[in-house]
Amino acid sequence: MQSTDFVNGLETPSARPLPIHPSTQTMSEDALPQPKPAAQDPSDGTLLALLIGTFFTIFTLLPGSSTLIVSWPWVFLWQVGLTLPMLWLLWQLWHRPLSRLGNGFDWVALLAIAGLVVSTLGAEFPAQARWYGWAAVGAIAAFYALGSWLRYPQRFHTLLRFQGYLALAFILLSLLLWTTQIYQPELARLSTLQGYGVNQTFNFELTSLRNWQPIGHQNYVAGYLVLVLPLLAGLAWSDRGWRRWLWLVGMVLGLLNLYTTSSRGGWLALMVTGLIAVGISLLYNRLPRPLALAIGGTALGLGVLGVIANPRLRQVLSSLAQGNFVGGELSYRVVTNATGWRMGLSRPFTGVGPGSVPLVYQKYRPHWAGRDAELQFQLHSTPAQLWGELGLWGIAVALTLVLVLVLLTVRWMRRGAQDTPAGLPPVLVWSPLAGLFAFGLMSLTDYQLDIPAIAGTLALYLAVLARTFNPVSTTEDSGATPRRHRLIAGVGLGLTLAMTLWLVPAYRAWGAASSGFSALTAEPVDIDRFANQLEQAHKLAPWEPYYPYQLGYHLGEFALQSAANPPLRQVLLDDAIAWFKTGNQAVPYQEFGQSNLGWLQVEKGQFAEAESSFREAIALVPAKMGVFFGLGFACLQTGNRDCATEAFALEAIRHPALITSPLWRVEGFADVYPAMLGQVEQRYDELIQQAKEPTLSSFLHQARGSLHWWRGDLAGATEDWQTNGGDLQQGFLSLADGQAVDVNPWPETPAKYAILAWQTPDQRQALLERAWVTQPKDIDDLAQALPEPQIISQLVASMETATDFTDWLQRTAPSWQPRSQRLGFGVLSRHIDGPNPSDFLPRVENIPVVQFFEPLFTSPVFLPALDRALEPYQVRLQGQ
Repeated sequence: MQSTDFVNGLETPSARPLPIHPSTQTMSEDALPQPKPAAQDPSDGTLLALLIGTFFTIFTLLPGSSTLIVSWPWVFLWQVGLTLPMLWLLWQLWHRPLSRLGNGFDWVALLAIAGLVVSTLGAEFPAQARWYGWAAVGAIAAFYALGSWLRYPQRFHTLLRFQGYLALAFILLSLLLWTTQIYQPELARLSTLQGYGVNQTFNFELTSLRNWQPIGHQNYVAGYLVLVLPLLAGLAWSDRGWRRWLWLVGMVLGLLNLYTTSSRGGWLALMVTGLIAVGISLLYNRLPRPLALAIGGTALGLGVLGVIANPRLRQVLSSLAQGNFVGGELSYRVVTNATGWRMGLSRPFTGVGPGSVPLVYQKYRPHWAGRDAELQFQLHSTPAQLWGELGLWGIAVALTLVLVLVLLTVRWMRRGAQDTPAGLPPVLVWSPLAGLFAFGLMSLTDYQLDIPAIAGTLALYLAVLARTFNPVSTTEDSGATPRRHRLIAGVGLGLTLAMTLWLVPAYRAWGAASSGFSALTAEPVDIDRFANQLEQAHKLAPWEPYYPYQLGYHLGEFALQSAANPPLRQVLLDDAIAWFKTGNQAVPYQEFGQSNLGWLQVEKGQFAEAESSFREAIALVPAKMGVFFGLGFACLQTGNRDCATEAFALEAIRHPALITSPLWRVEGFADVYPAMLGQVEQRYDELIQQAKEPTLSSFLHQARGSLHWWRGDLAGATEDWQTNGGDLQQGFLSLADGQAVDVNPWPETPAKYAILAWQTPDQRQALLERAWVTQPKDIDDLAQALPEPQIISQLVASMETATDFTDWLQRTAPSWQPRSQRLGFGVLSRHIDGPNPSDFLPRVENIPVVQFFEPLFTSPVFLPALDRALEPYQVRLQGQ
């Protein structure tokens, strides 16, 4: 093996390179690339390469990197990291002509750039499109810069080993963080719950328990792992000595890491890729047939064992086998893919524009989606994302790249798949190809091209493959003139500087807003500094809806807290309303902005304007809790009782627990309550007559039965629940008749222990505590999962003062007024510096109903038949 100097972290050949793979020994010396010493060649841009490698390492290993890149100051560092590949490519271009990648890769890049330009020019929100389009150009520049740097055979090994070491560090960090920050705290939480008599086990079905470290989401971690695990396998095959054992250990830990993500797509993609790899090995006699079959059988057995051992993977396979897409993450992706399809269809030749998905998502989201996937910043499918944002250009780029890789691989296989022009061992060609194939399979169900760790790895793999089959000639052409390529480099530098100058105000706005948000945590809260800083941010980046929305929410919140100072309250309300209007003008397709504007207008007494705002919110997400209730309240205040009754009824059908709210005892609401209940029953009757799907019919009978029970019509409830009820419904009927209920055979649910608490007065507190912690929800915060002593005391007291079970739920049950929190507001807005807002919707809930007996008054997340059936009524009300 030739000697090398590691200068500035990169190898410098001290002599003419020798072939790396034994199969190239028969090649003549003239057939190999003839590098000149890199120490005498400034065109490589060594310092820029090291900086890029540093940034790539940071954003690969930085915990929470996928969300930190949308916070200050990490967003600025992310932009620097995107700009460096452009500068590196321009540096190379200044010193030497840029060599084409060949084999069709240049056409793919040209098609991608053309698509980005066309889509950006046709975007409804051009500022966001320019920003995200420029980020994509940075990835393309990295691809070309790496391809230009791969001038010597040794560098292929150096680059792939660098990626291997980085993957090892990623795997170790991921497992360490998952063990210490997720696994061990969950074991402690389960141990605490055992003190309440709740015996639960570690369950990957809970999203919070899956391994999302360090990137920030379990699917991102799985996507990265399916990219790098084949590389670790290839390095283990090609290297010798301690490195081989290092890569093998990395593979084992990587598979364990993938298991902890509980990613269905990642696990299945890796299984399919492994089986195909075994088939190729048998085809080309890379391994003895018995050994290949043994390895393939072992891999398949481990994969199947992983599926069986993971309840989440078992569940999805069972759902797919039954054709069941209702609820969960399958329906979630059905909605996002349908939304992406609609985006592309609306603008097939341009798409909606790069980065525009979160801005226009609710405009294209189908109403039959119900409460599922209400707002997203990506479509959880790479084909859907490319079609939605770039239209035909995005699909053309993806298909062309796949075609180029397939044709290149097939042509190489026809030649025996033994040698490569660059001298790279075949196993290190198959490894990146396998990683790309596995990632391609996973990309069908997720979009991850905006993750720095994944985008960088893809650029690295593609550059290695491109240069493997089309090496750079290092023989200088003495007659070549630098004028042309330096002119191109100058133009590129000018464009880079222009875009950088255009981005400066956006980052100044980000910094100003971050400073303003810190005023909210000061003691005392500095409202003026917050408002001034956010207003300055808005002036710097008026196309961002995030800043006016945050101003509108917080000023509105301060207004509601200033009831003792009416003049200040009015000023704050006026400002909050004005800022919400500003945000809605910037992006008119956000239900959050429309509905909360409506509630502030109600607070201001602008009921006609509020009615208009709620109608806009309904047009975007009609199944959102509170939008029809808000419309009903506004109509009630304007004297339109028919509108109010119908709107309240439509809200109650979609969110049945509303009929149990103590709010209906308040003056103003009490008068319309009987009419609303009658309207709900009438609509249930009509919908049941129209229902054709069994799932819809079952839901409607169950809901109407609950309505009958609430209104005291036990005969009607019995009729509806006879065929569409379960143990809980029959238990309610028995309790209404004064009979005891044997709940021991029932499954472990809150309802079981709440009824036991009613029937066992001397154990009520303990049983109510157990009912409270027996929740099917994904609550990773122990403080939220445990019962509050004050609420348990209220529940016990309410039982003691009730005459019977029905009286408890309908008269003495305690209530609370929770706020509907927009937990994903920051991530979905691509800004996480500020606190997540809450809705101004006045919720008043019956605690036992929503905590213990939710199945009786359930609001389905995904029931397309219901939302399709409600649409004619909603459209008719909108037209009034």
